[in-house]
Amino acid sequence: MHRIAAVSLMLIPLAGPVLASERVTVFAIENMTCALCPFTVEKAMRGVDGVKEVTVNFESKTATVVFEESKTDAGAIAKASLNAGYPAATEK
Repeated sequence: MHRIAAVSLMLIPLAGPVLASERVTVFAIENMTCALCPFTVEKAMRGVDGVKEVTVNFESKTATVVFEESKTDAGAIAKASLNAGYPAATEK
């Protein structure tokens, strides 16, 4: 019985990443005027701690971002895009 409890306690730290809450948010991006703009937006958004994935679509002027809610939020990601020259707002 003690052995099972000890093994259970050792596995608790491994459960952390499984319990992390990820969120997907779509942002409307302004000022993208050429095919290179999405690369700048992507780089800026990926630079935010907690961002796991960024997909920018030039044609629809959107960015879809997967991030860890425990590390960042949509406001911080939008600010990073704004700081790169591309205002971003969450789509409703």
